[in-house]
Amino acid sequence: MSGKRRALTDLQPVPAPPPLPPAPPRRQEPVPPVVPEERALYGPGAAPPASRAPEPQSPAPSRPARRREPDIQPPGLRTPGVRTPELPKYLRLERKEFLAWPEQLTRLSILARVLNRNRSGAGERITVNTLIRVFVEFGLSHEQELGGVTEDELRRSLGLP
Repeated sequence: MSGKRRALTDLQPVPAPPPLPPAPPRRQEPVPPVVPEERALYGPGAAPPASRAPEPQSPAPSRPARRREPDIQPPGLRTPGVRTPELPKYLRLERKEFLAWPEQLTRLSILARVLNRNRSGAGERITVNTLIRVFVEFGLSHEQELGGVTEDELRRSLGLP
């Protein structure tokens, strides 16, 4: 036992938090009945064709009309090489997740900070994503030299350690 004295309240057990109230039951949508002939035609669990007339539904509550913004193509439908200057840069880019070694991310962060410090406020802010895009473009510009079946072979084909 350590030589430090503790209060008696430190030695008493902590009361358990009160239990959470039960979750409200989930409302399930009614399933339209399937006529026995349809079940025989389409098999168990199969849905009848879409040509069957849908059951009438109650009208949706009306909403006030909103002014429509100009249509902007979603990222998956953008035409490569076509720039839309009215959008900010981050909206013209497409999101892609990638995995990197911790050392690579550390070096990218340090490099971005050094480059930002050296730019003295001129130009764009340089981020890790900026550097990744530049390095991807560099790799793509050397695609004719790229060859191999492993990451190490690909790296060596570009003359990297």
